[in-house]
Amino acid sequence: MLNSLSRKALLILLTVSLLQTSYAFGAITREQQREITQLKGALSKINTLFGKDEFQQSVEEFAALQERVEKLAESENEDLLKALADVHKKMIQAHALLELEGVELAPVKALAAKPMPTPSSAPGSSFVKDIAPLLMAKCGRCHIDQALGDFGMPSYAALMRGSKAGVVIFPGDPSGSRLVEMIESGDMPRRGSISAAEFTVLKSWIAAGAKFDGENPQDNLSTFASANGTPTVAATVSRPTGNESVSFAEHIAPVLAEVCFGCHVGVQRASGRFNMTTFQQMTRGGDSDIPPFVARQPMNSLIIKRLKGEGDEQQMPVDKPPLSAEVIAVFEKWIAEGATFDGPDPNMEIVRVAALAKAKKSTHDELSADRMEIAMRNWNLGMAGAKSDQFETKNFFLVGGVGSATLEEFGTRAEQLAPRVATMFGAPSSEPLIKGRMTLFLFRQRYDYSEFGNMIEKTDLPKEWRGHWKFSIIDAYGAMIPPTDDSYTLDGLVAQQLAGTYMAALNNPPRWFSEGAARVAASRLAPKDGRVATWKSGLGPALAKMQKADDFMTKKLPPEDADIAAFSFVDGLMKSKSFGNLLDGLRQGNDFNQVFTAVYGASPPKVAEIWARAASRRR
Repeated sequence: MLNSLSRKALLILLTVSLLQTSYAFGAITREQQREITQLKGALSKINTLFGKDEFQQSVEEFAALQERVEKLAESENEDLLKALADVHKKMIQAHALLELEGVELAPVKALAAKPMPTPSSAPGSSFVKDIAPLLMAKCGRCHIDQALGDFGMPSYAALMRGSKAGVVIFPGDPSGSRLVEMIESGDMPRRGSISAAEFTVLKSWIAAGAKFDGENPQDNLSTFASANGTPTVAATVSRPTGNESVSFAEHIAPVLAEVCFGCHVGVQRASGRFNMTTFQQMTRGGDSDIPPFVARQPMNSLIIKRLKGEGDEQQMPVDKPPLSAEVIAVFEKWIAEGATFDGPDPNMEIVRVAALAKAKKSTHDELSADRMEIAMRNWNLGMAGAKSDQFETKNFFLVGGVGSATLEEFGTRAEQLAPRVATMFGAPSSEPLIKGRMTLFLFRQRYDYSEFGNMIEKTDLPKEWRGHWKFSIIDAYGAMIPPTDDSYTLDGLVAQQLAGTYMAALNNPPRWFSEGAARVAASRLAPKDGRVATWKSGLGPALAKMQKADDFMTKKLPPEDADIAAFSFVDGLMKSKSFGNLLDGLRQGNDFNQVFTAVYGASPPKVAEIWARAASRRR
């Protein structure tokens, strides 16, 4: 069914990098060298047993290995601890995979030594010197200057976030990285080609951890080097130093969104071809080919001259009152301080940059009030002319055309379920479960629910859905059809929407993770919900459609099949004690893929291979 999940591939997953590793042991005795070699052999044996499904013997061997490693690690010899680092890393990975099979093990103790740094002279070890110029030369036109295929990588941070389809680089795992896969397949780059030597440099950098060695990971790649390695003086996106008094996202973007977007949004209708849809587009200027601003030189910046009405050109904005001297002074101060960009992504629409900045600074009550306004706008757009009732609770704002009694019933039950969801995911009791509350839209019939999806989300909702959730910092809502028979339950529906939204709010993990957790919550809080049995029975057909174990993560399955696979995968993760560590890492603001790999010892696609193999065996 899944050819990539052969026994040989699984053994390679756990052993190949260990067996290929060698060290200059330095001040390590021959006896210690012999012991490390034996530890590698023991770990290889454990991996072989794991591949044969002999889990009990794997556990016994692992416990013995763990004891030997911990005893050896008691030494204060730093060279010895460094030599143990790779064995230790593979132990963590094997530990996590055994836990995913339902095995309980003692935690792996940390080593005292710090990880060995990657030598700066190693090929491909420098993002600034080696990788940024390569990406600019091969990918710049399509994915740095713009975001074709919904994938923009104007900065290191954007590159590591990946595309809408998912992450493209997994540090330490070149073969599992989508970017490498696309190059190997010949699909990328579309313009030109990448040489074998260049490809080796890229893979070496990823294998070494895909580390960033510049000053600010948010800086545009063109600030590091041009395609030939020479520093560029072209218009770039500069990031704040922390000493600025004016924020683009907080102070400048809202003004641009309010007074400039009537004339300067969209490629086709931007006046003077000066497109201000995004900050990246704005820096390019218009027909005059003059940059709109010169960092630290407000007196020489075209945008200031236009706002003041200086020169022969018409004062901006056209057909609107001029900006006040105080507002123009804020623009001048922003440019004088370096004209930096502090939004999430310079390719994000400026309107959204402004909205996100406002939402982040808002209190729980302020954000709640804004979301109520958004909810009513969405209802009036999606259900034009339809009357609605509203009902408020501590954590929810309910809107719908199902009658006030049904809204109150749903709101009351949602409040009862909220603490159970909070407990399930270890949410801090001192904070609101969802900052700014969550809107629940209730629709009387499937047609209304579908129309809402078409009008608000611009998408056709899968026919199997009776409800779904959406989250951004700006808005958070669930949309659903109240049950009229026993095919699904009120508790299951609300638990799914609430859990999905809560998980999505934890530093924006991938949707498959949040939806998987949402369905696990529904299955545990409402086990008699008819959809739960459907999700479980649907796993076999979903697996049969998969070419790779992580297809459900990369939108290569129909939406419902992908969500069913995510449900099964996350259910397995949640049975592991390590799941709480993953959530704690997300609450601390850490990147999902980095935390996941640290917790489970392998990237999500690699762990998905183990899950798919186990799921296939149980079918």
